[in-house]
Amino acid sequence: MKEDSGSSSVWSRYVAAKKFASGVAETDEEPLTLEQLEAAIAQTAASSGLPEIGLPPRSIVHPVKRSQLSRWFYLTLVVIFSGLVVGLVWWGREHHSAVN
Repeated sequence: MKEDSGSSSVWSRYVAAKKFASGVAETDEEPLTLEQLEAAIAQTAASSGLPEIGLPPRSIVHPVKRSQLSRWFYLTLVVIFSGLVVGLVWWGREHHSAVN
């Protein structure tokens, strides 16, 4: 396991990650400052319709399943109630109809 000594390698990896996230191509130009990188990322995110963090809203990625679950819940209640009614009608006819 290789350990990086010094903060310069960590900083260079951080800047490289920011450049990759913002879509800035690697060139031999003078490196951008952190503020310039942040501005480039915000501009790229704004042009693509994403928030500043670069991710879509959670509500789009993970939609609420409440409506789907409530539909199944009510359908289950209707089936149980219908089964109960049919069962009681059958039981009543078997045990209480035309007793001689």
